[in-house]
Amino acid sequence: MNEMKRIEDRDPSEVFRRQGGMTAQEAAYMRQGKVPVAGSVPMSTSKYLNSPLFKDAFATMALRRYGDDLPFTWDIPEMSRGIADVTDYFAAADAVTAEREANPAFDAWLTERKAIVIEPGDVADCAEGTLGHEVHKFLTQSGMTMRFVMNYDAQSDYEFIIRAIGHSHDLQHLLTGFGPNHAGEHALAVMNVTANASLLSPALAHEVNINNSFVSSALYARTVFNYPGGVSLMMEATRRGVEAGQALDTPLFMVDYTRYLDTPLDEAAAELGFARGPGDAWEELNHLLHD
Repeated sequence: MNEMKRIEDRDPSEVFRRQGGMTAQEAAYMRQGKVPVAGSVPMSTSKYLNSPLFKDAFATMALRRYGDDLPFTWDIPEMSRGIADVTDYFAAADAVTAEREANPAFDAWLTERKAIVIEPGDVADCAEGTLGHEVHKFLTQSGMTMRFVMNYDAQSDYEFIIRAIGHSHDLQHLLTGFGPNHAGEHALAVMNVTANASLLSPALAHEVNINNSFVSSALYARTVFNYPGGVSLMMEATRRGVEAGQALDTPLFMVDYTRYLDTPLDEAAAELGFARGPGDAWEELNHLLHD
């Protein structure tokens, strides 16, 4: 039986449902007779929906499939442009000022402004199993120092925070055990969003979470829409990210990683209060996503 014959033999309401997603009655119920305000250009009360840069970057990361033609990080430059387009830097600065007044630990951390700079020679003698040993492997394999992103002098407190988030990202991967793979990136992003939401004011948490909020929600969407075989693992990554974030009493971007270079990874994580992730064990999802 061809496709057209199958459609012709069905009840008309089912055919409409299949072609249009909802019956007219169902759509009317959902919209409750409301009509958007008309204007000369399409606008929304959401600044994210009103930003072509943000909207396109989010939709692309959330809905595209993987391919061998593009690296895992291909979306990041467009994500950064989209986020910059919707960021209110004055509101962010105000949130930082308010947090400094209310949060002594945050105020002290910002006052110190300790940079994260680790050269390969600094960690060459760290014992196997320590954070320093993993950092050394990372640095020697990549040929970089641990100051390879956002390598500039911060001109404001907010800029310093953004730089610290960028500088510590790979250290966060190494320490948490949420590796740089699809599920690991999602788990680490969820861990950051969870911790910051509970440890900082809502206003500041929103500002410092924007990248992690973008990544975690987009990678989740990409999996559930395109790769149903990976959904269970992504749910596990979500659960573990939430639990690890809830266990922290210091945001990951404020952790002094140099304190833990000679500390075994599990001990360092335990001191910070969380259980480490599975490391490379989630690489299996990466292979599934390229099938």
